Amino acid sequence: MLIRVLLLMTLAQSFLVGQSYERCKEYFLSRKGSRTTTHVELVGDQGRTHTYEIALVTSMGDSIRGSIRVPKEPGKYRTALLAVGIETGREAIQLIQGHEDIVFMAMDYPFEGKWDFSGWAALGTTTRLRVMAARTIPLLLHCLDWLFEQRFVDASEVNVIAVSFGGFTGIPVAVIEDRVKQLVVVQGGGSLSTIIAHNAERWGTSVPPWLAGALGSLLLSPFEPTRYIPHLAPRPLLMINGQGDTFFPRASAEALFDAAQHPKEIVWHRTAHIMPEEQDLVNELTQEIAERLYGTK
Repeated sequence: MLIRVLLLMTLAQSFLVGQSYERCKEYFLSRKGSRTTTHVELVGDQGRTHTYEIALVTSMGDSIRGSIRVPKEPGKYRTALLAVGIETGREAIQLIQGHEDIVFMAMDYPFEGKWDFSGWAALGTTTRLRVMAARTIPLLLHCLDWLFEQRFVDASEVNVIAVSFGGFTGIPVAVIEDRVKQLVVVQGGGSLSTIIAHNAERWGTSVPPWLAGALGSLLLSPFEPTRYIPHLAPRPLLMINGQGDTFFPRASAEALFDAAQHPKEIVWHRTAHIMPEEQDLVNELTQEIAERLYGTK
């Protein structure tokens, strides 16, 4: 058992990009390349908005697909890029009700393979998550570039909203792209070791939770939210967390909040972790965000 643990830790160390924010930022920007193709197709007409499918292809041979909801009336609108959970992806656009004077964009994640953390499969799953996140951050930076180019976007009012596990990509993207006005983290947090250990039993890991947290945080070190969040300032951070969140414990949320510089605010709700099928909770949190960001109901 000891030999297996040492081998896993050695492999994890070999996967690290670097220990500093600047080195991680440099790595992700080096993987960005240029945007070669953008395909936009109208797929929906809902009241005052149009919904489009969008696909971006880069010079690095990578691509990302997603959805964007845009008001029909010509003008420049406040805009939010959503980085949500892996299973939700672009479907987050369909969950937003009302707020038709805001542009929303959400993308799918390039995750392939099974979500399996049992035995040695955990190493493969964690590595795939690492590869996915390393691809997603440069691709989301391209999405922001594209948004800033659009005539319907108010470039002074572009925000990133990172929800749940979307924080591991959304937080780095918001910090690296300094044109983003504000970052909102919904039911997320920092301290990968704490998060992984807290969820280890739920995910069926074959090692003790503390060990799963230690190994997982090593493998996923370049995506540790607390590495990035101190560099968001002077732009504001808004955190909205659930007191009954079963995925991100309070210690995780507090680790992210404590690592951030001012201005920052955290709001606690008497809610469990948000799930896509819980439309009432989605509506409640969407309303909370809209009121605090834009003063709208």
